[in-house]
Amino acid sequence: MRKSWECGAPLTPEQLQYAVMKHVKQENNKDAINLFLHGKRNTFQKFIQRVLKRNNFSVRRISISQSVPVDWRRKAEENTMRIRERFQTEKVDIVINADETFLLFHPFGERLVAPTGVKRVGTVVQADNEKWGATVMIACEYKTSSILPPMIIFTGVYGAKLMSQWAHYDRAKVIFNESHWMTSNAAIIYISYLTSMFPGKRIGLIWDKHTSHYSDEVMEFVERCNQDTTTTHIALELVDEGLTPIIQVPDVAINKVFKSAVKKRYHQHRAKLPVTMGKKLSISREQLVEFVLEAIDEINEQNNEHQYISDAFKKCGLNPWSKDNSMKAFKEHLDSLESNEILRAMLANQTALTIQD
Repeated sequence: MRKSWECGAPLTPEQLQYAVMKHVKQENNKDAINLFLHGKRNTFQKFIQRVLKRNNFSVRRISISQSVPVDWRRKAEENTMRIRERFQTEKVDIVINADETFLLFHPFGERLVAPTGVKRVGTVVQADNEKWGATVMIACEYKTSSILPPMIIFTGVYGAKLMSQWAHYDRAKVIFNESHWMTSNAAIIYISYLTSMFPGKRIGLIWDKHTSHYSDEVMEFVERCNQDTTTTHIALELVDEGLTPIIQVPDVAINKVFKSAVKKRYHQHRAKLPVTMGKKLSISREQLVEFVLEAIDEINEQNNEHQYISDAFKKCGLNPWSKDNSMKAFKEHLDSLESNEILRAMLANQTALTIQD
């Protein structure tokens, strides 16, 4: 156990538990093995916590959650009412809630054992990273209860060779930026992509208040589109800061399921690769795009049986044709959040919460 601890490689809690079990077995102490396997779970957890604390380590999530406003419920109700009323006034045909989510070429676990006090937590993976990953625009559509064909942003040179190679790919919009993050230009490309999917329709588009989503360039582009009454009309609405984990459909119902589906395909693919000592693992852009599309297809197939995407719009208060059942689902969602321990802790600290086990 000491060897694996001192090698410097970060461990997941599961790996740590395995290392402890291996150490117990090597000691060949039957009483210790029996206690480990059949003893009280809390006893083992407390032992691990004491060992970690003694060595200034803790179990950490790789990412942190965003802060939530103190008056989150009032703001959530005001935001959703504003959006519903705007879409009713605009007489939209299509309601879309879009959100960017980041995917690594080589996904890590959600938790690591790391030195206490470090602000950033990560791992070292022997893998070619293609600039680490890509941003995927997940757009949920209410009436069809489905995820639309995505836009995927890789790191690269905008307008260069790679962009040309992907220009005619018809299963998704694939673009390249100097970084994989969303920009005003990328937002305009995405809105154009949506209008090509729904020619002549009136689209209600909801996304968060990232600066690239409502920059002058984006708003001017939307205005120009709407001046031509014969083409697709865009009614653009923004979710205020801190409310995305509360009333944003992808955050509430989809992103976790989507990332889990992509991760499953990654590990299935990786298990089929030959293992060569000293050789890095490699996942191509094409392979990552395939993982994304397969994951979306899986979620859409699930929604043929159980329309949980449409249900999430009702739960988040974003159904512009709301009836009693929709508003009841929204109220129940907000009520459940008020009793949520993590949310209460975030409100108490009024800062992004570092989750420690």
